Amino acid sequence: MMMRREDASPWGIRTTEPSVWPQYPYNQVPRTPERSRPRYTISNQWDVSLRMRDGVEILLDIYRPQMPGGRFPALCSFSPYTRQLQRDSAPIGQNEAGITEFWVPHGYAHVIVDVRGSNGSGGDWDMWGPVEQLDLAEVIEWVAAQPWCNGRVGMIGCSYFGMTQNLAAEQQPPSLRAIFPYDALTDLYRDALMPGGIPNEGWARFWFSAVTFLNGASSGRNPNFAAMTRHFDRVLSLREPMDGPYWQERSAWPRLDQIQIPSYFGCDWEFYTLHLRGTYDAWERTGPITKRMLLGPAPWPKRQFASYHQEALRWYDMFLKDLDSGVLDADPVQIWIQGEDVWRSEPAWPLPNTRWTDFHLAGDQDHGSLDDSAPAPGARALDYDPAREDWAFGQPSLSYRGPVLERALEVTGPIELRLCMASSATDTDWFATLLDEAPDGSTRELTRGWLRSSHREVDPARSRPNRPWHPHLRSLPLEAEREEELAIELMATSNLFLPGHRIRLDLSNCDSVNRHIASGYRRAVRLPAHNTVVHGPGKSRLNLPVIPR
Repeated sequence: MMMRREDASPWGIRTTEPSVWPQYPYNQVPRTPERSRPRYTISNQWDVSLRMRDGVEILLDIYRPQMPGGRFPALCSFSPYTRQLQRDSAPIGQNEAGITEFWVPHGYAHVIVDVRGSNGSGGDWDMWGPVEQLDLAEVIEWVAAQPWCNGRVGMIGCSYFGMTQNLAAEQQPPSLRAIFPYDALTDLYRDALMPGGIPNEGWARFWFSAVTFLNGASSGRNPNFAAMTRHFDRVLSLREPMDGPYWQERSAWPRLDQIQIPSYFGCDWEFYTLHLRGTYDAWERTGPITKRMLLGPAPWPKRQFASYHQEALRWYDMFLKDLDSGVLDADPVQIWIQGEDVWRSEPAWPLPNTRWTDFHLAGDQDHGSLDDSAPAPGARALDYDPAREDWAFGQPSLSYRGPVLERALEVTGPIELRLCMASSATDTDWFATLLDEAPDGSTRELTRGWLRSSHREVDPARSRPNRPWHPHLRSLPLEAEREEELAIELMATSNLFLPGHRIRLDLSNCDSVNRHIASGYRRAVRLPAHNTVVHGPGKSRLNLPVIPR
């Protein structure tokens, strides 16, 4: 039987059988004809110094199966989160390199690396930049050449550890044979620090603070912390308000088509504030390679990172050990259907049987609705005043509610809001939240989207169905009270709206500091505005990917 969420325990993670749910993106344990078995003890080699091409010394820890003369595939993990932290049991967000106590007994070496300019490694931290990317490939080839390695290398870990997997694969080091990037955003501008052109101040300050505590002056571990400070200052001072070379050279998306090895992308639906978009972005932008994607529930416990290790083992057993693991037997896309709480296999993404369906925004000032037919002309006003106390709590807002559903309705895929609006200000921000409203009025937030009005320009050549591409290369101020149409991408989701429930859309001009800080508090523009949402034929509408049942 498959382990359930309620069976997971934060105390049974660093083992050969991590007690973390889920381990497979299927409703039942999959057929696995051949698999590695846990049969080795762990040999530790700490504080290994590797001299790079320019003389800078990188520090890494090596954990490998205790077997004299044995040669094993290796899994590399890169981050600035201190390699020593990755072998403890602290349930914190930076413990993300994967479970050594799982991988090494199963016959894999685990190499954990402090990237350049972090913790014990020398040089200047490059924050995923070109120098760091060259380091990834160089370390991988060094690992492959070690006498204890069979010459085949993969990578493991999530978040920073996941992002470096895509960046390393783009370098095409010959010994890197497969990757399994989980929670791996691909666009530092759109996914992380300036989503929709709006500064993601909450996440930026949270993350920079975490990196500071791990590397800064108080710890004394990093004697060259000034390089990190330069990046923090550059981002927080908003010296890069538009997309451009600084962001793009640190992002995987411009070069994802250079990934030529088997790749298994994954994330959970609840991470739409940071990593989710990068998962299906990587799926869509990589070419005709052997690839898989899972979009699942939030793991429990979430950290240390130990989810899907059993599925990753099947992946690496096939591509690093030539075992018949059965990992390619199912359809390539595995989706967790929220509301129904089951997995389903799909042949492609977006789903081939998608019915793109418009739900029109309608109603009067007191009540908003989502209609399946175009409404009569009308409008609703939203007065935004950043001097008001409720500004910091995402208020005021407008709600649009669909009819009570008589039968279940599935929505799975990317979502777009075409918002026809006018404003008295030269700029204003829009935050759109999609919710599942139960009969008792309680709600479950499914996903969100956001856009600064002055960044409304769209590049049709790079846009995809329900995924408008905003180049974010210039600011186009609004003209007072002139109607404009904004194409706002809401992050994809999958949810079964049950009978008696409603689809609900909330709109506001500011974010709420009540949101979990790591989820990202977006700092809205502080210009008082009288904003209007315009209804009518061809006007504001929410396009949902409805899946027939």
